Amino acid sequence: MKFVAKILTALTILFISGLFVTNAILKAQFEKIDKSDLYWNYKIVLAEPYHHLRIEGGNLTNIAFEPSAKSTVRVNPDWNAYKNGNFKPYVKNDTLHLVFDKNYSDLYEKNWLRNNIMVRIFTPELLSVTGSDTRLVMKKVKQPNFTLDISGTSEFELESQIPEFDSLKINQRDSSEVVFEMIHENGLSRDFHCKWIEASVKGKSILGLGDAKIDSFKISVDNTSAILLSGESLRMWKQ
Repeated sequence: MKFVAKILTALTILFISGLFVTNAILKAQFEKIDKSDLYWNYKIVLAEPYHHLRIEGGNLTNIAFEPSAKSTVRVNPDWNAYKNGNFKPYVKNDTLHLVFDKNYSDLYEKNWLRNNIMVRIFTPELLSVTGSDTRLVMKKVKQPNFTLDISGTSEFELESQIPEFDSLKINQRDSSEVVFEMIHENGLSRDFHCKWIEASVKGKSILGLGDAKIDSFKISVDNTSAILLSGESLRMWKQ
């Protein structure tokens, strides 16, 4: 009995010691986390500088961009299947390429991916986006110039944090939906001003510029496409 009691005592001591060690390790890891980073739990899978973005097959999931001092690509920690070749990020010639598997086999997981943000990308300034079958939202954008080339069945939204744009160049086709707007928080006005917009809208696409006050523009719209303009911009177009 004494022998059994000694074993139980030893096991109890080991168990308690293990708890203390585990707690110390977790505490050390937590202290390393940047508490100002809202997305610290997203796994960094790439950390290389870039100024342009190209997406292929992005309809697999939602992608979000925010400006940041460091250029990174992060993946939702719950999406472990990205390691199986379902997602490939790389940088070439100052361009970040995000390549998704267009033939995703797991239909249940595919539906889950489409209803969540699995990929978040960050860089100080993103000057252009080229995408096919893309679902991308750009938030807190602070740059005055931007170029977009989008096709396939795509959704794109840009939320600007500054009220002034110098130029926007937009080329969309197939069945794409694009919206440019001001960020709606902090009581900011929804309107923004743009000196020059050049847009080509083809196929069954929709371009939303209803919040924009435009100085001058060159816009081409197919009969099957649509564009949303403010009354002021529409009157300028008719002149």
